[in-house]
Amino acid sequence: MTKKLPSILKIELKKFFETRYGENPHQRGAFYLNLKEKDPLSIQNFTKLQGKEISFNNLLDITSAITGLAEIEKKKPACIIIKHGNPCGAAYGKDSKDAFFRAWSKGDSLASFGGIVGINRPVEENLAKLMVKKFFEIILTPKIENRALKIFSQKPNLIILVNPALKNPKSSKTLDIKKIRGGFLVQNPDLKEIKEKDFKIVTKTKPTKKQIKDLLFAWKICKVSKSNAIVLVKDEILISSGVGQQDRKRCCQLVVTKAENRAKNTVAASDGFFPFSDGPEILIKAGVKAIIQPGGSIRDKETIELCDKYKIPMLFTEIRCFKH
Repeated sequence: MTKKLPSILKIELKKFFETRYGENPHQRGAFYLNLKEKDPLSIQNFTKLQGKEISFNNLLDITSAITGLAEIEKKKPACIIIKHGNPCGAAYGKDSKDAFFRAWSKGDSLASFGGIVGINRPVEENLAKLMVKKFFEIILTPKIENRALKIFSQKPNLIILVNPALKNPKSSKTLDIKKIRGGFLVQNPDLKEIKEKDFKIVTKTKPTKKQIKDLLFAWKICKVSKSNAIVLVKDEILISSGVGQQDRKRCCQLVVTKAENRAKNTVAASDGFFPFSDGPEILIKAGVKAIIQPGGSIRDKETIELCDKYKIPMLFTEIRCFKH
């Protein structure tokens, strides 16, 4: 049971620093601290080792990277790459170098260009040698070795932010607050974690153990992507994402278009139910081999029958993960 929201909510803010400008150069912007919030992963708890001034939009993407890392993993080496608030690369790895390589090279490297990289393990010399060849604006890491820092000094504008708490990132339990005309929208944070025991297999074909791992990873990425969202995953690597679309069919078209031939043998996750079977058909014809979605459409039967026709397993979470 989620905690009841307060009848009166008082927020005390103190200006921490001004950004170069707001979302656009003609706007002024600043970062204000919530004096009552005690979070080890708050922005002010990161140490900046080098780089240019942090911008308003940087702060939004940094928050998305922290949220994404906290969602996808606490125990395994993991990397997430954020562009305009959405993950465009994400992967586990045997170490930090492997996680970064898989997230960048196997994911959407075109979108990753100029993005923000978050890693939940220290950045050492060999990883720095690989990373310095790529262009991105910010690194978030729990620690960076001196030799790695020396390599990054070749790029003085690259922002390096260090916080030991990133080694075991936790989701924020504070209230989610959004400004609207006339007031604020307040809600409990979405801390619901979907595990294998929670979903329902609705098709005749059952997913393999490998597909289940990929489907759960895909669901986590969907959860931290803007709605409407469809993501493709293979080998616990984010291959492609179609996010922020107004209809789910075009989400499916976008995600397979961006993936190109890499859509083959992937799994797909959808943050909301499919209102028609046309979206899943686009995914299946592109090579998707398993699908996870909330379910709950009046046409679920048609979508299930489509998956059965192609012998594709489909799982229902029976809970959605919209993010606006």
